[in-house]
Amino acid sequence: MNLIEIYQRRSKMLERYVRRLLGNTADAADVSQEAFLRVYAAELGGRTPVSEALLYTVARNLALSELRKRTTRATDTMMDLDVLGVIAPGANPEAQMQERQLIAAVEAAMQRMAPKCLEVFRLRKIDNLSHAEIGARLGISTKTVERHITRALQLCHEALAERQGGGRALRGLAGEKRA
Repeated sequence: MNLIEIYQRRSKMLERYVRRLLGNTADAADVSQEAFLRVYAAELGGRTPVSEALLYTVARNLALSELRKRTTRATDTMMDLDVLGVIAPGANPEAQMQERQLIAAVEAAMQRMAPKCLEVFRLRKIDNLSHAEIGARLGISTKTVERHITRALQLCHEALAERQGGGRALRGLAGEKRA
């Protein structure tokens, strides 16, 4: 069976399979199309015989890659520490106080972090290294890097909540609204 026949018979099934992995119809359609394109390119190059198993394997790998990207994007949407820079001298007193509270909360959270967690947090937020770069530098997996960043953020959220009695500024650190 050639790729066109596989596409005609299995494209909807493949898309449903990917949608179960990703939980998103639009992304599933994109990943399914990309899987077909990659298998087609392999077929044109004569490198690999085309099969449904190959197509599903490529689709699964692309879906897992998309899930990893989502995780990275989720931690990258957090506020960068450069926002915590020098307090603007012309800012109103309330803004200066909020900025000081935010800085103090992050410092307090950093003091509570385990050494490895702190190192990962600094490499990500201060040195702006990617998860893969941090993992390579420290000899740990990207999943472990993600866990350290998640823990560091959790500590930052807790410290902010303690300092502000409810954590109104938590949105600023995470870069997302909380309900």
